[in-house]
Amino acid sequence: MADMPVPHPANGEVIVRLVMCGVCGTDVLKVFGKYPKPQKLGHEVVGVVHAVGQGVTAVQVGDRVGLAHHVPDASSHYSRHDSETMDPLFKSSNIDPGGFSEFIRVPSTHVGATLVKVLDAVSDARAVFMEPLACCLRGVDRMRLLKGDTALVVGTGAIGMLFMPLLRAHGLVPLAADTRAERVELAKTWGAAAGGVVGVDDLAAVSKSQSGGRGVDAVVLTVVSDASVALALSCVRDGGAIMLFGGKPGTHLNIPYWDSFLREINFITSYSATPSGLQRAMALLATSHFENIENLISHRLPMAEAQHGFELIHQAKSSKVVITP
Repeated sequence: MADMPVPHPANGEVIVRLVMCGVCGTDVLKVFGKYPKPQKLGHEVVGVVHAVGQGVTAVQVGDRVGLAHHVPDASSHYSRHDSETMDPLFKSSNIDPGGFSEFIRVPSTHVGATLVKVLDAVSDARAVFMEPLACCLRGVDRMRLLKGDTALVVGTGAIGMLFMPLLRAHGLVPLAADTRAERVELAKTWGAAAGGVVGVDDLAAVSKSQSGGRGVDAVVLTVVSDASVALALSCVRDGGAIMLFGGKPGTHLNIPYWDSFLREINFITSYSATPSGLQRAMALLATSHFENIENLISHRLPMAEAQHGFELIHQAKSSKVVITP
């Protein structure tokens, strides 16, 4: 914790007063994992515009806003190829000093791109899911599924749960798998058509029973390991997709290449969220598919107790943790 002066906005900048910031699994990895230190933390931001710099017209003082941390160069080679999150500016840009701060400086590059007005129908506690939902949304886009397709989500933490109503909103049929029976049952309340407990239930059989005997069209792995990939391969149909959505630094996978080649399995990755995805996510949060999604928040902690919040997630003792001033 540190005391810092309240920032003043330069031309084109915005100062946001924090209402709440979600703790992402990546934030926790940056603290407890093999990331170089120090790291900027906090990017699932909801706040109120405190001050605006000269030339800012997109928002005004008092507006409720959602905020993400990275913004690409929209004219770059990467962006023109739908790889915005691979753009060098995306990887180097950030908010200052990070989302876990009472006042946050939003650079001019972010204003109008990753600074999104919160819709009237969306509560602050629902709006805090804008950035993680946009990440999930990009993953769904990259899988190129058709309405009526089935998708198995392996790992139903906060991110896995977000996939349930998101897949439903796209006309898809979500299934759920987790090592904890209570998480599978909770996923069913959020839209999963069926599910099972890893290591207990025959998830390949469940997948086939929900897909005309083929196997699911896609598997989303929010937990990526050799074991989860093997599970995905047993559940996905020939020609289907496996989305590697989670992961930790240093992860290496032993993928049975020849069998995957003969079955034409598509391994896909998806990293972070795009500006257009943030806007789409905010619009989705205002729909009936995401009513009461704020109930996924298990802990709301003041900034002074942020360390405890990080530990709760690291020890798998929480669903979603948000930090307030």
